[in-house]
Amino acid sequence: MSSEQPEQSNNSLKDIFVNNRGLAIVVGLLVVGFVAMFVMVLVLLLRDSGTADVTPTPFADSAESAAVDEPLVVGVSDTDRISVTLDVPVSLGVKGNTFLVQSQTVADDRIWSPTFENTETAVWVYGTIINYVIGVPESDSNRAALEQLAPGDLMQLTTKSGIVHTFTFSSREQILVGNPDVYAQHAPGLTLILVGTGGEERLVVNGRYLVDEAGSSGSAGGSAVELGETAQLDDVQIVVNSAAYVLDRPEAQPGFAFYLIDYQIQNISLTALDTSRLQFSLLDELGNQYAVNPVAAQLGNHPALGGFLNASQTVLATAGYQIPLGLNSSNVHWLATNLNTGAQLQVTIPFSGGAQAAGNAQVTLSQVSVSNDLTNLVLTGQVTNLGSQPLSVAETAVSLRTDDGSVYLLLSTNPAFPWTVGPGQSTPFVLTFQRPMGVDTAVFTVLNQPFQLTNLR
Repeated sequence: MSSEQPEQSNNSLKDIFVNNRGLAIVVGLLVVGFVAMFVMVLVLLLRDSGTADVTPTPFADSAESAAVDEPLVVGVSDTDRISVTLDVPVSLGVKGNTFLVQSQTVADDRIWSPTFENTETAVWVYGTIINYVIGVPESDSNRAALEQLAPGDLMQLTTKSGIVHTFTFSSREQILVGNPDVYAQHAPGLTLILVGTGGEERLVVNGRYLVDEAGSSGSAGGSAVELGETAQLDDVQIVVNSAAYVLDRPEAQPGFAFYLIDYQIQNISLTALDTSRLQFSLLDELGNQYAVNPVAAQLGNHPALGGFLNASQTVLATAGYQIPLGLNSSNVHWLATNLNTGAQLQVTIPFSGGAQAAGNAQVTLSQVSVSNDLTNLVLTGQVTNLGSQPLSVAETAVSLRTDDGSVYLLLSTNPAFPWTVGPGQSTPFVLTFQRPMGVDTAVFTVLNQPFQLTNLR
C-alpha cells in the first residue's frame, strides 16, 4: 500500500497541471526567472573579483608585459575591432648626445621617479606614443644640452623597428614634479624631463613633431623660408611681401630706427582664429631679439594684426620694430610663433640698414701704437655723424683681423659701447686690441669702413 502512495501523488500533481494550464505557465516563468537571476549574480561576482582595486590609468600597467608587436590599446567600435601597435623607442639624440632608452611606468600618484643605469640612459614613460614623454638623468652635460636648445634645433627618437621620428625644439619651462599635464597626449610631440634635480620643479623641454623634415614650405618647427615665399604655420598661411628700414622718424628714440615688415596671412582652418595667440619677433645675426613696437607698426602700409581672423579670411598686415641705427647684420630673421602649440616659422630677410647707417658716418684713424709690454695694439681715432639722426655704434661694428682669417680680442674701449654720436657731432675713441704676432699687416674696421695697418712686426 505504501508503494502506491507516491505514484498516486505524482498522478495528482500531473492532473492538476493538465487541468489548470495557467498555473503551469506561472510556475514555469518562476523557474526561468530564478535561473536568470542566479546567472546574473554569478556574472557580477566574477566581474567584481576580476577588477577589484584597479585604478584607471592612461598608461599600460607594465612595460615588461607587452612585446613590440603586441597591441597597446584595444577598443571596439560598432563594426570593427580597433588596435594600436606599440613600437618602443630605443634611442634618443639631443645636441650631439645619444641616450639609450628604457621603458618604465608612472605610479598612480603621478610622481614619476624613474631609475637610470647611468647618465647616458634615458627612460620613456611606457604607453606615451603620441607625445613621447622621456626622462633624462640630471648631469652637467645633460642639463647644458637641454638648456642650450634653440628654435630650429632637432631631436631624433629611434624606435625598435628602426623608424626615426624627428622633432624640433619649441619651448622650455619649469613644471611642478606632480603636474599631470606633462603626460598629455593631445598632439604629436616629444617631452623631455630632466629628472634627479631635487626640489619641487623639473626642467621640461618640448619638441614639435616634424612631418617632413626636408619640406621648405613650411609648416612647423622653426623651418626657414625666404622673402616672398608662402609658408604654413599650423592653420595659417603667411607670406612676407616686403621689408623697409625707416630712418629720420621723430617717433624713434635717439640712436634707433624703425624696421617695417608687410605680410599677408590667411586662416585656412574651419574656425575663427584669435590672432593674439600669434607672436611675431625680429632677430638679428648677433642674437638680439626685438618685440613688436606699436608706434613703428602705425607707419606701415597696412594696419597691425589684431582681433579674430575668420575661417578662410585673408588680410594684409604690418609688423613694426625699433632697432639700433648702427645694426650690422647681413640678414634679419622674422620669427612667427603659435603660443598655443609652440609651432614656429622663420623668414630670412636680407638687411641693408646697417650699411645705410654707416654711410652717414665718417671714421678717421689718427694713431696706431704698440703698448710698452709689446702685447697690445692701441688705436686712436674719431667717428663723425654726417646724418640728421643720432648714430649708434655697437661693439660688433668694430673688429681687427688678419689675412689668415684670425680675429683679435678687443681688450678695452674708451668711451664704452655703444657710442651715440649726435647729428653733425664727432666722438673720439681709443681702442686696445690683442696684438697680432708674427704678421706684418692687419685690417681694422669700424662701421664697414676698413683701415689697413702695416709694419706690425
